[in-house]
Amino acid sequence: MLKQEKGSITLFVLIAMLFFTIFLIGMYILSTNSESIQIEEMAKIKEIYEEGANNVDDVYATVENKEIKEIALDGSWSSANKVNKPNLENTGLQPIVINSNGTTSTPDTTKENWYSYDGVENKWANAQTADGSMWVWIPRYAYKITYNDASDKSQGGTIDVVFLQGTSNLDKNGKDVTQENYVDEKGNTGAYIVHPAFEDGSSNGYPNGEWNKKIEGIWVAKFEAGYQDADKAVNSNVGYSVTDGYDGTTAGDIKNNYYEEIQQGTKIKFPTFIANKPSINYIGVNDSYDLCKDLTSTNAPYKLNGNKVDSHLTKNSEWGAVAYLTHSKYGRNGQEVTINNVSVNGENTVYAVTGYAGESVSANPVTTNLTAIKNNEVAGSWTTEQGQKASSTGNIYGIYDLSGGLWEWTAGYIAPETGNYQTYGGSLKGESNQYKSKYAGVSDKDLDNYNETANASRVGEAIWETSASGTYPGKSAWNSDYSYFVSLSGVFTERGGGWGSTTIAGVFAFTRNEGFGNYNVGFRPVLIVE
Repeated sequence: MLKQEKGSITLFVLIAMLFFTIFLIGMYILSTNSESIQIEEMAKIKEIYEEGANNVDDVYATVENKEIKEIALDGSWSSANKVNKPNLENTGLQPIVINSNGTTSTPDTTKENWYSYDGVENKWANAQTADGSMWVWIPRYAYKITYNDASDKSQGGTIDVVFLQGTSNLDKNGKDVTQENYVDEKGNTGAYIVHPAFEDGSSNGYPNGEWNKKIEGIWVAKFEAGYQDADKAVNSNVGYSVTDGYDGTTAGDIKNNYYEEIQQGTKIKFPTFIANKPSINYIGVNDSYDLCKDLTSTNAPYKLNGNKVDSHLTKNSEWGAVAYLTHSKYGRNGQEVTINNVSVNGENTVYAVTGYAGESVSANPVTTNLTAIKNNEVAGSWTTEQGQKASSTGNIYGIYDLSGGLWEWTAGYIAPETGNYQTYGGSLKGESNQYKSKYAGVSDKDLDNYNETANASRVGEAIWETSASGTYPGKSAWNSDYSYFVSLSGVFTERGGGWGSTTIAGVFAFTRNEGFGNYNVGFRPVLIVE
């Protein structure tokens, strides 16, 4: 029984206070995202009520002592969001929400509403490293492609995606998506393919660009690599291995870049992965590969935990994982990503700029200068309505520079015994492993290599599944994106298109390159939590 308090407070008031407090607690619990937590806590309320509280203070004590626990961001399955949680714990990555002006803040990690992969809001999870660079979480999923015309893959199609629990093949209902009798949410029957970027390929030679174990997801740089401001730049442990290349007008030795320092052995400065920065160019495929692996070193500005996080140059499988999710209803739902068509006219060269969008999907290039960029005088910056059209989600939570900006090196190649492979291959030489993909064929005819049985059977890379040919002047990838496969001379793969690529730029675009530094080629890294 409730005891009557001394003074003027009546028993009726105390009872009203008690029930009102219980009501407030119940409403708080119902506001949480976890059904299991709601049931558990409501049972505790019921227990308090049935046993009878000695006084109102007992109820207040219950509220004050209630522990508010942060949700483990460890890559495990989120029953609330029906997707793997972003894997952040002990990595050096910090979860962020992005404000409309591009500033960031720390989300309430006792709740899970700061990110969403729901096919409506599509607020992909973002994180930040100590230097301010931004990263986006791509959770483990399986996919199925339905072509508009099965006899001509260039005509496009739809990509259905099912998110998977942990490192399993199970959907949100515990059903194995790889079974032929699997029925998806559309009511269609048939097996899905677990995207190889999340699979273990160590036992069979990484035939589709897999990792060395099954993983819950990957972190992808939100923007392609940009030059850090000179006064903030830090030297990496990687020196330029070669300095010859192409500056847009003549082939030969490249003497200057944004920092006016390209000499063999000169340490390359760590990049930044934020918007409105000149994109790093004049860097060969080998140096891009080595620099990406150096991001977890102790002197790097990102402060990543090298014992927990692996960093590497994006593989074609990982580019494909981003492209497919972008094309699905959890990204752009079939709408083409708008080109980043902005470039800076330097004194001796030209640079792309990270995080911009043109006025139309395939807009002609726009040339400006660094002062205008710094003063926010150029239309289409990433947080604007126009700028967000260049994002993988159509909002500020997606990945940028996937269409246009710079072409981006990916860790794919054909391996002849001589020529550009030997000259520029560096650390990429050798057989396929979790960091790189070797393609079959050594012909100088790109179409021959594209049609190699071992190549044409590959999945997940947004190459063979989303194009009809790989030969010049290839425009046979979805959305008429460029499709020009590697050959004996053009040994190494690039993705996405450049600022001046107009109609041939896009998430499905691929081409080839000799491997040396170019004014129109850059790169982007991927992080995997071990």
